[in-house]
Amino acid sequence: MVVPAIFIILFLLSGCAQKVKVAYVPTDKRSPRVAKSGENKATILLLKRHYEKWRGTPYVDGGMSASGLDCSGFTVLAYRDLFGLNLPRTAGEQAEFGREVARDDLEPGDLVFFQTGVSKRHVGIYLKDDQFIHASLSRGVTISSLDDGYWQKKYWQARRLSNQVSMNSGLNVANSYR
Repeated sequence: MVVPAIFIILFLLSGCAQKVKVAYVPTDKRSPRVAKSGENKATILLLKRHYEKWRGTPYVDGGMSASGLDCSGFTVLAYRDLFGLNLPRTAGEQAEFGREVARDDLEPGDLVFFQTGVSKRHVGIYLKDDQFIHASLSRGVTISSLDDGYWQKKYWQARRLSNQVSMNSGLNVANSYR
């Protein structure tokens, strides 16, 4: 009598498990990859809204306000406001967190890094279709293409700080990913 009751309970509980929708994302000349379509769409939407809020804000070295911000200030504010994650303040420090991701495997929300000088780093947030959002020295907060000649030559690495950045986890990245 106890054994059938256990099976009934297990059967009922298994109905609570969620299925994750998985979509095939075709890529040209790249290996196929699987993306969680709902998470990517949500992340893209959040990033686009954040971009519209900051669009055109001028580049100010060390800035983190509507009057001006720099590249790492933009990523700090985006991750804090959108995902509840606290990033270190500089691009160099941010490049030490999370795990490195191949350029062909970029997902919305990944940080993309560039080596713009001998000891200078630049950071942006990958959006989709080889586009990234960043605070540009000449154009302020803008969207650029990784395929642009300048950015293609300066590309250094990409980092993924969370498997699900679209979910507000409240983690402190600086303490969680070292």
